Amino acid sequence: MINALDVAQYFKSGSWFETYEAGEKTKPLIMHLAAILDQLEPQGMDNYHRIWGSVRRPTFRQFYDYYYGYDLPYKEADPSELEEVKKEYSETYPTPRVWYRLALKHFTRNSGEEFYAVFVDYHVVFGINDYNSRGVREGTDLLEWAIAEAENVVEKVREGTYQEAVLDKIPYQYRVGKIMRRDLWDAYPEAKESFFKPYKKNMLKKFNKYYDTGEPKYPLLPLMTARIYYEVCAVVYTSLGIKRNVRSYLFTESESEREYYGSGRQTPKEMYYAIADGRDNGLRNVPMDDPPAFEEWRQDKGPYYEFNGSHPWEIIPSMSITNSMHLSPKKTRDGKYLFVLSGDSILRAPDTIIAADALYEAGYPIEISYLDTIKDRLAGNDFVSVVPNSGLSLFEDSFSLPKGKEGLAVARKVQWDFDEYKLRSEI
Repeated sequence: MINALDVAQYFKSGSWFETYEAGEKTKPLIMHLAAILDQLEPQGMDNYHRIWGSVRRPTFRQFYDYYYGYDLPYKEADPSELEEVKKEYSETYPTPRVWYRLALKHFTRNSGEEFYAVFVDYHVVFGINDYNSRGVREGTDLLEWAIAEAENVVEKVREGTYQEAVLDKIPYQYRVGKIMRRDLWDAYPEAKESFFKPYKKNMLKKFNKYYDTGEPKYPLLPLMTARIYYEVCAVVYTSLGIKRNVRSYLFTESESEREYYGSGRQTPKEMYYAIADGRDNGLRNVPMDDPPAFEEWRQDKGPYYEFNGSHPWEIIPSMSITNSMHLSPKKTRDGKYLFVLSGDSILRAPDTIIAADALYEAGYPIEISYLDTIKDRLAGNDFVSVVPNSGLSLFEDSFSLPKGKEGLAVARKVQWDFDEYKLRSEI
């Protein structure tokens, strides 16, 4: 009988974009699986079906032999070594059964060929008529298991018992859902402590006072120049303590500008080109104190504009633009200017609040993008994604259940997200 180690062989060999072409023994099983799942309403395009399936975990001896037996046979391992492996085994397989998301899609290509793809936990592991295959492989054990799971799903859906017979039995650590942040804090205070660690009470107090509304508190600027923009950026960089020894990126400052700001330190423009994204569309060429030239350039016109990526306002870049900070001048209908500061992600928001406080105290009219998003998060009035450990991401505000009683306390307050299943005859 197949177990989780057997499934892992296929899971680890699959990928997001490339798979194995099913062998002659496996192809009819895939088609049979598709016929079973086609009794249900699809969950996406191309007859995409996604169900839950489970297998038993391997025995400890199977786990040991697979991961350690080739180097140190089980009979030769001393008790202390076995004890360490047992801890790893318990962490890897904490429950008697291991759950997976099984999925299959199939459709007819323009050429008339029928395409099939089988997925395990969103990794494609088998295909039929897949042009990206890396070779041919058989997998009858995997498909026989998937067929049995699919038949069980269809039967339970037909009986109307799928929720209690399958979904309610899936351990919490495999599920996906969402929880109100304040409910998470109530159930698991450590999450609140971790959330507020990057923040200081004084900076939050000032932020709530300075930006109690979305309207700028200072008079708008009558004009805008490159110099003003660089100087505002410098306030942000200084407030965050961002320093780079390099003079600039693709830019050499003039001696007159260095004298203007005082020798021995970077000018605001140098700070910008040492830190910002650099794809400035020619901003570096705009005269420092020429409002018409800056406005013409801002509209992608004039002799100073040159397309090179369109990221002039990304003043603090990151691996994901979601976590970057942007600062852009905004012209109102009456021809006046203010600055729009954005950086509302869970990772960037602490910096955004520090920068916003500094800009307010420097006297600039500021508007915060997604101000309500930031304030709701600080008050715990937003939702946090709850995902398995394998689903955690640096670029998403997500949380994985802790172990033990704390995890159960959180799980009871989560709004779990399950697919709905209906027979095609019910559509």
